[in-house]
Parts: sequence; structure tokens; C-alpha cells
Amino acid sequence: MKPGPLFSSKPMRWGVTLLLVLACSASATGTMLSDTVSVAQTPATILADTLQTPPLSGSPATSKIASSLQRVVQRMQQDGVTADNVTARHAETYSTPLVQVDAAGRVQTAILVTTFDAQVESALTAHQVTIERANAQAHLVQAWIPFDRLTTVAALPFVRYLRAPSYASRR
Repeated sequence: MKPGPLFSSKPMRWGVTLLLVLACSASATGTMLSDTVSVAQTPATILADTLQTPPLSGSPATSKIASSLQRVVQRMQQDGVTADNVTARHAETYSTPLVQVDAAGRVQTAILVTTFDAQVESALTAHQVTIERANAQAHLVQAWIPFDRLTTVAALPFVRYLRAPSYASRR
């Protein structure tokens, strides 16, 4: 297609024009056009896909645990914290801005589940999970899980993912 004058009686192809405008503005700001195009062509990503991290221990259940939770538990285990000495080792000191750990060594988590009913609730409590609140419609359970049971809970068939709850924060 031969470039013509800006004002013409011929119909314009807006897709090409928009691309040219983007290219000109991108080169003026120093942005690469390929970045702009690749973002537009990238398929939508589901939130759960962006949250998953590569497993540290290689177990399929570990891939369902957020890396922030994994790092805290790994640090506790490396420091020799066990279910027997958790109180004496002051487990709450392992809390981070993202992950809360209480004195009993329980980690506050948001459990994304496929469903929430009485059977799911009893299965979680059987694994010493203390449920704070549950939203069956959102498929979300906020609970405290003993640090040494995160992988066991993640392996339950109705658990999709374990992550830290979203805490309110000041701007």
C-alpha cells in the first residue's frame, strides 16, 4: 500500500493507522513496539496460575502452596523448629509482613477449595486446621494450619491452593 496524504477521500484502515500511531508514540517515548504488541497478544492469565510456584521438595502438593508460605516453613524447619519445641522456639518470630505465624506454630492461610461443605470442614479440622471464616460461594476458607501440616492439607483433593490471606494495609 502506497502512503498517501493524511487527509484523503479514500477510506482509512484504522487498524494499520492505530498501529502506526502506537509505533510513533512508542519510539518517541523510547518504548519498544514489540513489548506493546506482545502484551496485546498474550492470552489472559488466571490468578491461580500466577500464584503457583515451582515445588521446593518436588511433591505435587507443594506446588499448591504459595512461595511466601513455603519460605517461612522452610526457615522454621532449617532452624530446627518441630511440633514438640514450637512454643519454646518462639514460632511467632517467624512472621513476615506477608505471613503470620502464631506462638503455637500455626500459619494463617487462605485455602482455595473446590467446594466447602460439612465434609470439607470436618476433613480440615481432622488435620488440626482451625477455621476462622469460610465463604462457600467464593470457595475460600481462612484458617490457621500447623506449619508442619501445610503439605498434608495441600494434598487434600478439594484443596486448590494455599496462600497467605490478603491483609488490609495503609496507602
